[in-house]
Parts: sequence; C-alpha cells; structure tokens
Amino acid sequence: MKLPEWLFKIINPMMKFLLRSPFHGVLSDSLMLITFTGRKSGKRFTTPVRYIQKGDTVRCFTAAENQWWRNLREGARVSLLIKRQSAEYDAKAIFDNPVYIKEQLVSYLSLFPEDAAYHEIRLDKNKSLNAQDLELAVTKAIVVEAVEA
Repeated sequence: MKLPEWLFKIINPMMKFLLRSPFHGVLSDSLMLITFTGRKSGKRFTTPVRYIQKGDTVRCFTAAENQWWRNLREGARVSLLIKRQSAEYDAKAIFDNPVYIKEQLVSYLSLFPEDAAYHEIRLDKNKSLNAQDLELAVTKAIVVEAVEA
C-alpha cells in the first residue's frame, strides 16, 4: 500500500529522530538517513530512505518526480547514517541507464516487494512484478549509489 505524500511530512521527521536515537533498532536494517548539500542553495538536507547494501555499495531508490536526487546528478559527497553510524560517501544518481536501473530495481523489489507501489508497479497474483508496469517504472526510477569515501 502506498502512503499519501502528505503523510511523509509527519513520518519523515519521526524517522529522522528514531534513526538518530538509541531506539533505531529494526528501522536501521532497511532505513538510513542521507544528508546532502543543495547544489543551488548550498543548504544541507537530510532525508530518510530505504536502502540496500551490497559489498561497498549502498543503494537507494527514488522517483524522478522527487527533487532531492538532482543534487547528486554529477556526483556529490554525502553523509549516510546507517545503524547510527555516520560516514562520508561519494554518491551519484543514475537516471540515464534503463538496463541497469531495471536490474537494480528488480533486485531491490525482490527484497522489499511492498515498495513496488511507490514505483507504480502492481504485483501479479503470484506476487511477481507486473512486466508492463516495470517497464514504465524504469523510465521514472532513479538509483542512487554511494561508496564510502
């Protein structure tokens, strides 16, 4: 089930608080905080996102309609708070490689099928990703990859 956008104005501050607190517990296994600098404003922004980590790479996903990833288009230094441990990473938004985006999105959604709704992908009766929805989602999905600096 996809939560309404307005609800994130309430949820995100709570998630930021919890992920920074000693009570981060189960949340930290799949949620992190990413802090980045606005390329135009120079201001620091922090947002909670679901992540996966494979080897040295931390990966998260967002929709092209969201604005925050644009700050990472050319690559940028970010801070990631994972399991209450903060470190600097070099991050880049991948938005122009549909084959790679599809591969990563399918892998991600195999771990978090409930997030398919946020990419407007229906699950078929056997819980597999609807192929047509997936093809459209790939054109709207952004992969953000970060490697520790």
